[in-house]
Amino acid sequence: MPEKIKWQGRRISVVSLGCGQLSVLTPQAIEAINQSEVIVGSEHHFNEIRHINSTAKKFTFPSPFSTLAPLLAELSEQKQDKKICILASGDALFFGIGSWLKRQFGNQNLNFYPNISSVQACFHAIGLPWHEAKIVSLHGRPLSSLRRYLVNQQLIAILTDNTSNPIAIARELNKQGFAQSDIWVCEAMGKLNNSHENQTVTQYKAANLAALNLSFQVLNVCIVSLKGQTTLPAFPGIADELFSTGSAPGYGMISKREVRLSILSLIQPNPNEIAWDIGAGCGSISVEWARWNQSGTIYAIESSQTRIDHIKINADRFGCTQNLKIIKGTAPCCCAKLPKPDSIFIGGSNGLTAMLDFAWQQLKSGGKLVASAVTEDSREALINFMSNKLGFKQVDMQITKNLPDSLTLRTLNPVQIAKCQKP
Repeated sequence: MPEKIKWQGRRISVVSLGCGQLSVLTPQAIEAINQSEVIVGSEHHFNEIRHINSTAKKFTFPSPFSTLAPLLAELSEQKQDKKICILASGDALFFGIGSWLKRQFGNQNLNFYPNISSVQACFHAIGLPWHEAKIVSLHGRPLSSLRRYLVNQQLIAILTDNTSNPIAIARELNKQGFAQSDIWVCEAMGKLNNSHENQTVTQYKAANLAALNLSFQVLNVCIVSLKGQTTLPAFPGIADELFSTGSAPGYGMISKREVRLSILSLIQPNPNEIAWDIGAGCGSISVEWARWNQSGTIYAIESSQTRIDHIKINADRFGCTQNLKIIKGTAPCCCAKLPKPDSIFIGGSNGLTAMLDFAWQQLKSGGKLVASAVTEDSREALINFMSNKLGFKQVDMQITKNLPDSLTLRTLNPVQIAKCQKP
């Protein structure tokens, strides 16, 4: 990640221009534009503010976009009290430039002026309240990432791109069991005068839209009211048989659901955490972890290429390829370049003592370490390591489950799980 700019100038004004003609700039936003000496934006942004009197020098966004921060720093060095304004489409703090500016300059160097986002305009156009809707961006993301949001009766808004277009979205809904979902395709919101790019809102059933051969304007948002049944989980506890392992459904190198949920309940994942799963197997813990902790980043560390292939299948199947990172190799060697973790889980029993020592050293302060053990030697190593540490907890589990399509019960090997926390 590039180093944050050491900004010495005035606070930068970030003016959101909203959604076409549906938006009105506040007096404060107009004043910020009017008083600026430098305005940065796109040509269509400059066209939208042409009615505002301004003598500011205009700069278009550079390419590549990452050079914007050095450009602004150079302008600041030339004259530290220069008044700079950046123009943004929609609302800068809603899937916009605002997040990037915050990372580069820090909130203390920015003034934001809000406006109507395209998603807000879409919900008003179709007359649906949107306070409980999930907002999903597929812009530059794989279509499979939509799967983590597919829950019956859920309302979602989808920001699209050329690959994840309305037809592709409808086909994905059909594939996942949501063919009866209602889809509103909202195009060119706020553009009311140009005959080639007029605001258009059209409603379809997913089953019908998937069978059509249509093209849509590039600027579109899909609102979906989900209806249907699917094998995708709506609550933690993915069924064992849904994981790809290369073995019979429910078997292979995965932690069984009951054990997996106990492990995750001890980890207690927090938003934006960095996590390591050392010895990820076919990825059942990593995938479940990544699916329900959407803003966290989980590194699945596994040495077997065959198992890694199954982790990839499972991450795609459950829509968490964006925040599940697969690392091929054997710990600790392959962990040297990974970001320091807030949480670590260690599965398996081989070399557990050495791995616990390594994990403890890598954890951030306050970090959580959870591990499982099956053999007597590994159980002893686990308790010897953790029992005198902060927040020590242990769970011993022995699961008895019926065999597939049978009332016959099978007792699985007992598993010991323990947790401690770094001061």
